[in-house]
Amino acid sequence: MSRVRSLRFRLTLWYTAALAVLLALFGATALVLLDRGLHDAVDASLVTVARTVAESSRDQRGADVAGALDALLGPALAERFFDLLDPLGRPDPRLAPPSRSHLPLSVEALRNAEQGRETFETLAVPGLAAPLRLLVFPIIERGQIVNLVQVAMSLDTVNAARSRFLLILAALAPLALGGAAAGGWFLAGRTLAPVDAMVVAARRIGAEDLSLRIQHDGADDELGRLAHVLNDMLARLERSFSTARQFSADAAHELRTPLTILKGEIEVAQRSAPAAAEHAPVLESCLEEVDRLIALVEDLLFLARADAGAVALPREPVDLAALVADVALGLEVLAERAGMALNVSASSAVRVLGSAPMLFRVIFNLGDNAVKYAGAGGRVQIETRAAGNRGMIEVRDNGPGIAPEAQAHIFDRFYRGDPARERGGSGLGLALARSIVLAHGGELTVDSTPSAGTCFRVSLPLADR
Repeated sequence: MSRVRSLRFRLTLWYTAALAVLLALFGATALVLLDRGLHDAVDASLVTVARTVAESSRDQRGADVAGALDALLGPALAERFFDLLDPLGRPDPRLAPPSRSHLPLSVEALRNAEQGRETFETLAVPGLAAPLRLLVFPIIERGQIVNLVQVAMSLDTVNAARSRFLLILAALAPLALGGAAAGGWFLAGRTLAPVDAMVVAARRIGAEDLSLRIQHDGADDELGRLAHVLNDMLARLERSFSTARQFSADAAHELRTPLTILKGEIEVAQRSAPAAAEHAPVLESCLEEVDRLIALVEDLLFLARADAGAVALPREPVDLAALVADVALGLEVLAERAGMALNVSASSAVRVLGSAPMLFRVIFNLGDNAVKYAGAGGRVQIETRAAGNRGMIEVRDNGPGIAPEAQAHIFDRFYRGDPARERGGSGLGLALARSIVLAHGGELTVDSTPSAGTCFRVSLPLADR
């Protein structure tokens, strides 16, 4: 099990632990009460026997007290030891036969007897497996102690009853805890099911589509209020994102016309003979910057339309091998200029549905990115293959790689995680490539290890064969 356990597991664990503590307290309390009740029953039985012996000693003066007791109590004396003593604690000769067991009296018992009080004691007798419960009962006549009755009973039955109770408790406690754990797991699952539904719904909600909402049963409880708060937050975010997207689209649209006019005027100025010689370098630089700004505006417009779901894609079969071959023609010039190797490995059996120009731009952007950051002496590998029902495009380089903390943000617009890697781009290339891939129903991922290179992987649905 993972180190970070689920809330459902923790709730079940705490519920079971709490029940185990309660069962332990209940068992300990029940054991104490049972033990006290059994000892009270033994003491009451000893008092009954002692009083019977006392009454018999009064009625059978000078007679066989033992015989009278045997006739009176019958089998009840079988598990008890009894003796009739004089006031000083010596055996009374009336209690025959002499073989009757005589247990020693404690000083406390004699002192209590002198004051007319009965005494209970627990004695461990050598040769007996269980201790004895002993009662010393004074017989008083006319305000004087005439005899002491000593009655004892083995606590073997008490110990046996305690052992049976502990055995039953030890056998039933695991069953009770197991049933409680199963019930707690089920109830926790039922209780947390709306939370799981919220998690699933929240994972489907992204910056590309904030119109989804978390569904709940409308109950005014903690989970219902949480869902309501989250939906309100999503509504505010949706409005904020919509406003930002609309601003980007409007700004790009407004910039496109003056940039186009500016480009035309610069081209006219370049063709002007007097100005051409003197200002040719400046005009050439201005034209390059205007072209870069126009490309940036076009990218922003495309991203705005993609965010709004307004990108219309032709559903035409595209041969990835031929597409990669076309891209390689343009990338070879860049690779040669950068002093690095470019290898292409394309399978002719991979065909997908979509727009060839847009997919061309995805592969070219990824390849251009790899050439820029691999550096002189590096190597770039472009490969296409089929994997199940998906067409795969992989662009690998053996460059410095991407830091783990930057990999989660490289598809963000205008993100530049490492200033040393800024090579004059607009910061929209990967964001644009990802939007095009998503519009084709595909996925763009990155796998990079610092100092070991980077691999961008495009996954697209295959065309029906």
